Amino acid sequence: QTCFICTQALHWKTKEGLVRGCACGDRDGVSSPELGVAHVSCLARQAQVAVERAHRGWMRWDTCGLCEQKYHGVVACALGWACWKTYLGRPEGDRFRIWAMGTLGQSMRMVGHVREATVVLEALLALIDRQPEKEKHTHTVLNVQNTLASLYGQQGRHEEELSLRRKNYPLLKLIEGANSQNALISANNLGLCLHQRGRHAAAREALREPLADARRTFGEDHSITLNLRETTADATSGLGGEANLRETIAIYEDLVTRSRRVLGTSHPTTQQREQCLREFRAFLTGGVAAVLAERRARGGGGGA
Repeated sequence: QTCFICTQALHWKTKEGLVRGCACGDRDGVSSPELGVAHVSCLARQAQVAVERAHRGWMRWDTCGLCEQKYHGVVACALGWACWKTYLGRPEGDRFRIWAMGTLGQSMRMVGHVREATVVLEALLALIDRQPEKEKHTHTVLNVQNTLASLYGQQGRHEEELSLRRKNYPLLKLIEGANSQNALISANNLGLCLHQRGRHAAAREALREPLADARRTFGEDHSITLNLRETTADATSGLGGEANLRETIAIYEDLVTRSRRVLGTSHPTTQQREQCLREFRAFLTGGVAAVLAERRARGGGGGA
């Protein structure tokens, strides 16, 4: 295998090996196992050049330019650190330095560094607040708050999480429009937060219009639509009853099929959805005992 950017197996300068942390080479209809394989240094340089050429080039720091799916795991984290290193020397108020700090925080969260990501993103909000023209960074503030809400939830700070969710979503709708990616992501996070607090009916209602907007704007296979459908399915299962459980299973069956095609079978999101589908099916046939047996069979332990 060789890097699709520099075409070498070992990086000429760093001598680093090859990685792939996206959906390339593993999706239905994609036969080449070498597709998307690269050096982190090459991916970082490619992103830097894309930013220099176009404003929208910033997405190359977290999204593969071939499969257009976000990087995940240690590759995402490595690119987050590379991004921060690239723009660290710029003035404190420079937009690229601010975005790089946000990218670093996001990437740390993706590998489970919850407390560290929280510290980075809270420091970023404080930095922006010190800027004389902080209103220029409103979009960044809203996106950072969205991520912080997730981090607060992971740390058991549930009231802070729900407060941020309720404040964040209507502001994003007002500023960017109901069909924007950021607004739809925020809507999904609000629905997920309500579901996790046991407010399943409220979660489903909160997701109804955003899901319709996502389907109309981005289509059935887009990650935002899939995420909104997944959260809707989870909230539906929380309502109880066989009919709701069967509806949940039907949604997950379609989600798994689409995830395998769009993301590939080895992608963590695909695998997580497959596991959920197995557990919902087990619960339908044998209740909690069957779910625990399924988890033990998969090496996931017997805890509920």
